[in-house]
Amino acid sequence: MKKKWISILLSAAICGSMLAGCAGTGEETGSASSAEKSGDQATADVSVETGTDGKVDGLMYAEGLPLVDPGTYSFSIFCDDSSSTGEFWMLDEFAKQTNVEVDLRYFPYETATERLNLDLNSGDYADVIGGWVLSDNMILTYGVEQGVFIPLEDYFEQYCPNISAILDLPGVREKMTAPDGHIYTIPYVCDDSIISYTPYINDEWLANVGMEMPSTTEELTAVLKAFKAQDANGNGDRTDEIPLSADPNNLHLESYAGYFGMPMNNKGLAVVDGETVYGGVSAQYREFLKWFSSLYKDGLVDSEIFTQDSATWAGKGNKDLYGMSGAWGSNEFSGIPQEVTKPKYSPLPVLNVESGGQWLRATMGNSVYRTQAVITDNAKNPEIICRWFDNAFSLENGIGCNRGPVGLVVFEEGGEYRAVDTEKELDEATREKVSWSNLWPQSLPKFLPPDFKFKEDNPLYDEKKAAEAVYEPNLTEVSVDSFWVAQDDVDRYTEVYNAVLDYYKQAQALFISGEQDVNDDAQWEKYVSEIKSLGLEDWARMMGDVPIAQ
Repeated sequence: MKKKWISILLSAAICGSMLAGCAGTGEETGSASSAEKSGDQATADVSVETGTDGKVDGLMYAEGLPLVDPGTYSFSIFCDDSSSTGEFWMLDEFAKQTNVEVDLRYFPYETATERLNLDLNSGDYADVIGGWVLSDNMILTYGVEQGVFIPLEDYFEQYCPNISAILDLPGVREKMTAPDGHIYTIPYVCDDSIISYTPYINDEWLANVGMEMPSTTEELTAVLKAFKAQDANGNGDRTDEIPLSADPNNLHLESYAGYFGMPMNNKGLAVVDGETVYGGVSAQYREFLKWFSSLYKDGLVDSEIFTQDSATWAGKGNKDLYGMSGAWGSNEFSGIPQEVTKPKYSPLPVLNVESGGQWLRATMGNSVYRTQAVITDNAKNPEIICRWFDNAFSLENGIGCNRGPVGLVVFEEGGEYRAVDTEKELDEATREKVSWSNLWPQSLPKFLPPDFKFKEDNPLYDEKKAAEAVYEPNLTEVSVDSFWVAQDDVDRYTEVYNAVLDYYKQAQALFISGEQDVNDDAQWEKYVSEIKSLGLEDWARMMGDVPIAQ
């Protein structure tokens, strides 16, 4: 799971079929026309009686499985996903278990945000909207303010024991509850890495150019220059090496500002001396930009770093063209599947430690993603959708979504669950069908108990744990504070947040690419002045009087 806990995630942003309604001939479906909507969605009416047939409103069985009779209910889900097929094993399993059919409308991360905005503006949006496209300010705008996203806590309490138990975990209900007292989203709670996107450096390239792992920015610059000047990948072409790149959907270039004493996330927020501050106009951030723009000027940074898509980035990595790349894990760009042995990439350690270099702690070891799935006012019978997710959160379904189907990839043995080596136990076609990306749309909520552990025949090398061990001594003590914006500030916050963040990202690209000169005091002061004029100070106030580091 690519996980990044920042409470104000806007769109960390996500090929599918044309968006079509899921109504069938004469069938009860999950969509309602505008004429059928009930108006005020501020509270949910769940005070319905169960009939003698055991059904709620003559449709949903009050208990157990299936949820409904065959052919009587379906709903649509919009989400971002990188699947090339749109076929997910567990969605098929849930259809068998519940008799509920799902019309999945999934889009690549790169286009999902734009598509969702079009849908919301037209009113033709799905019954469920999920994925990394959602954010706190969308919950506040479309939930608290407009009622497009409906409150769910009453449905949870009456129909969803699994979700209710998750909400009762320490700190979860508090983080999920919006300023108006309602819960608008399906919870997504999981163990999580203490680090987010980090750079991975090619061990083989280091050996080929005869250099050691760098520990300072000066040493890294020298390594990157050697990658560029020599045939570091050993293919006989001394011109195809790309010393440094990054996941285009999660650049996180400002993370490197931690080498200069300002460990930041991709919103410009940082932790300094245990306190959340805004670092996007700080002297330390400028020092990072000066260094990184010099790398770009010298041809050491991927020339397409700001323009390529995920497929292009991974395609170049699959050809062994990268000496270093930022990523969640190296297999995302190397094309080398996880194995029981260490890959040929190592996490680049935090640089400049002797002079105050630090890296931002992503989490304290677990995360509560409160913006991963909402139910909209287009949905009929939201209680069925809530119960459908609740069923997905049962233990063996959670195992299926996270690792693979029980009875095929995972086997129950004496109260424990053993995960088999799929390379040895499954044929190639089945192995592909139950690969992690084909189990479940991984941007949607899933759940395993926090203390759950698999027994494994041949455990894969845990690259993330290895990276955590490298980084932990030099992480900030805490992560960026989470918060909800005050209800009175919702409209202003959305306006300012979008303006400030867009300008910050644009200016970063211009400074790094050299289109603007970060070494020129006048141009830097103009940047600082303009980002403040867009409402930076107001944004900092609405985040809880976050100090602006200079």
